[in-house]
Amino acid sequence: MSTTHLLARAVIRRDDRVLVVQAKGQSHTFLPGGHVENGEGLTGCLRRELREELGVESIVGAYRGAVEHRWHRDGEPQYELNHCFAVEAPALPSGTAPAAQEGYLSFAWAPADALGEVHLQPAPLRTLLAGESAAEAPWWASTMP
Repeated sequence: MSTTHLLARAVIRRDDRVLVVQAKGQSHTFLPGGHVENGEGLTGCLRRELREELGVESIVGAYRGAVEHRWHRDGEPQYELNHCFAVEAPALPSGTAPAAQEGYLSFAWAPADALGEVHLQPAPLRTLLAGESAAEAPWWASTMP
């Protein structure tokens, strides 16, 4: 049986760049945010996670969409559902990578049209975020058959 992860993710854009995060020892990046705690809503989770990870207050905006993803950790199946929201965080610097508040994370501004180069996961986000400015309706994607 797989472990299920319910995640709230922030799409923070500056010009043609998207904020991504990488955990130490990992080869891929992901969007800021994290696991929804018991009794917590998606937007509350996102504001909490951004305070913990970046030390900033945020404004959670429009729901952008969801991506489901299946993968394995140490041979065990994992399933995650990523709910993505447009987020503003005015205190974040634009020209430099924001400092992480948690030692195992690092942040970077990645070009929206080159998210494959930073191995953004789940992979469908690479295409969805590259074309996001034109998307009006929430999107859905999956890595599952």
